Amino acid sequence: MSSPTVQPLHALEIPTQALSLLVPSACVAEVVSHCALAALPLGPEWVLGVMGWRSKPVSVISLETVMGRVAGLPDRLSDPDTGPRRRGTRKIVVFYPLPGRKPWEFFGIVTCAEPQSHVVDSAALAGAVDTPNSGIIAMTVQLGNSVMAIPDMGALAAVLYP
Repeated sequence: MSSPTVQPLHALEIPTQALSLLVPSACVAEVVSHCALAALPLGPEWVLGVMGWRSKPVSVISLETVMGRVAGLPDRLSDPDTGPRRRGTRKIVVFYPLPGRKPWEFFGIVTCAEPQSHVVDSAALAGAVDTPNSGIIAMTVQLGNSVMAIPDMGALAAVLYP
């Protein structure tokens, strides 16, 4: 009898000031260079602004502010040895619309460095630790020397689209 075949998951590590997210690559439409954002005067504080992307308006959010943290994101960071806060140029990760949203409701998250691609197997995910009552973070997982957070997309949708 053969054991079931487990497909590896292609994932993207998204480094932010607060932590590194680990999301399936299939959730990400594109990674673009940071650009000027149009202000959204009456928007929530966690919306940094709106950018034009492929003829669509994309709301760009600060994950740190969504999580209740202060979001000062400098162009370059001074301490390369502090986990997700490595030295690098900011990017914007454009996500596909969350389930139940309109097909044009893309959103972006600001990073503090270039996102990195990973192939994650079931053994790595077996060590994931649930993080109950932590807002938009569903669990954390250790890959190599890095601890990454796996977002709860349902909780994130509840914040983005109340």
